[in-house]
Amino acid sequence: MEATDDAGSCQVAEVMGTELFTLTPDTVVASAQRLAFDNDVQHMLVLDGGTLTGIVCDEDLRTASRDALVGELMRTPVLCIAPDTTLDEAVELMEEHGVSCLPVVKGTALVGIVTRKGLALLGGAPEAAADVCVACGGTEKVRHDPRAGMIALCADCLGRKLPSILTSCAS
Repeated sequence: MEATDDAGSCQVAEVMGTELFTLTPDTVVASAQRLAFDNDVQHMLVLDGGTLTGIVCDEDLRTASRDALVGELMRTPVLCIAPDTTLDEAVELMEEHGVSCLPVVKGTALVGIVTRKGLALLGGAPEAAADVCVACGGTEKVRHDPRAGMIALCADCLGRKLPSILTSCAS
């Protein structure tokens, strides 16, 4: 889809992400961090018995103890939208409730997710801040590394040993 002036009237079903990363409340944070890192995702949905019960984002994982359980830090209740919600409505809900993603449900079925960053790429939301590598300042292929306290590092710097950078970012 091309970004146009009427992109905001498009329905979220046309642009939502359908590759969903889910956890259970008894998932250990260290496992959730690894899943987020390996798949470069910022939002993971928490299902309990197949029912959406919470959501965790990269910021939640960054500040949690690695031994904690996802159920202890998940945000609940989860604000959801329907597939026929317009992009403008989704952006308005995100801004009104201070959230950066909205799960998309049809009835009781989880069918997708829209994120502020994804909508910004379409021109449907205020510009999302790009992740910046703390080591070199680059913005290409930046990930939050759980081995380094979830700080942002690019693919090039991830392969290097950066004790001085990691020490200065931890303080």
